[in-house]
Amino acid sequence: MFDKMMSDMQAMMKPYQESFDGKQFKPVTNLMKIQAQALEKLGAEQTRFYSECVDALSKQIEGMGAKSDPAGLQESQFNFAQDMQDRVGRLFKTNMDILSKARDEATSELESIKTKAQEKTAKAA
Repeated sequence: MFDKMMSDMQAMMKPYQESFDGKQFKPVTNLMKIQAQALEKLGAEQTRFYSECVDALSKQIEGMGAKSDPAGLQESQFNFAQDMQDRVGRLFKTNMDILSKARDEATSELESIKTKAQEKTAKAA
C-alpha cells in the first residue's frame, strides 16, 4: 500500500520536480516517507493487537464455560485481566518505539535541511 501511494505521488510530482530539478521536494518527500512508514507500522501493530485480543477473549470465554466454581472463575478473570494489561503495556511500548524512531529520523532530516540552508546563506554572504 505504501509503495503504491509513493509511486502515485512521485508520478504526480514529476512535472514539478523536472522544473525545479527535483531537489526542492526531496526533503518533503523524505519526511512524508518517514510519516507514512510510521503510520503503516502503527496500523500493523494495532491490527496484530486486536487479533490477539479477540483470540484471548475467545479462549477466556471458552475457559469460563468449563469452570463452575466461583474461585476458579475469579482466578481466571484475574489472570485474563493481567494478561490484557501486559498486552496493552507491550503495545504502548512498541508504539512509542515506532514514534521515537520516526521522530529521530524526521529530526535528522530537518537538521540536514537546516545545515544546507545555513551553508547556502554563508556562501551568499
